[in-house]
Amino acid sequence: MAIVVAGVIIAGAVLYTKSPATPSVLADQNTQNLPTQVNVPAPKASEHIVGSPDAPIVLIEYSDFQCPYCTTVYPTIKRIVEESNGQIAWVLRNFPLESIHPQARPAANAAECIAALAGNDAFWKYADDVFNNQSKLSTSYSRQVALSLGVDAAKYDSCVANETYGDKIDADVGDGITNGAQGTPYTVVYSKNYQAALPGALPYEQFMAVIKSVKARQ
Repeated sequence: MAIVVAGVIIAGAVLYTKSPATPSVLADQNTQNLPTQVNVPAPKASEHIVGSPDAPIVLIEYSDFQCPYCTTVYPTIKRIVEESNGQIAWVLRNFPLESIHPQARPAANAAECIAALAGNDAFWKYADDVFNNQSKLSTSYSRQVALSLGVDAAKYDSCVANETYGDKIDADVGDGITNGAQGTPYTVVYSKNYQAALPGALPYEQFMAVIKSVKARQ
């Protein structure tokens, strides 16, 4: 299974690195032409989340901390969530493209350890820091950020060395692949009645068009 997963990620990584994909059809006002419907696991309060898992719309992003396109889309999604007044939440799941981003999985592991040791807010502060300083990303830089967030050094070092959350990272990757992810970023506009997949670092306007169409199906 690991070999199959790696092969799919490698193929997708090449595609997304060269040019982030866009939906073949942009959602229109009549909601007739939405992007591909998927069925990712429902968001939970225990995940890395901004907002409530019960928000009418949740943007579930499969992301890679070393992916330049993830850096591009990060402020776009943040803006959408901030402007929504609680109507749109954001979940970040792991999808490290290990074949081309050697720091991606260590960063995902670091983020999971930070979340476990210091909570959800610390996770997002780590994500903010990495996506604002992606060129600095390394195991030592992740440790530096973790300690600046008040994480216990010994516990962090043990968590990272043991890859304590490796299975969780693999589960996120598996769910993404099952639902069509071939690279990053891969975002799902989630509602209880419909889920639309948006691959690539799409602009604000395209995100909002699809969000509007998914809302219309509620």
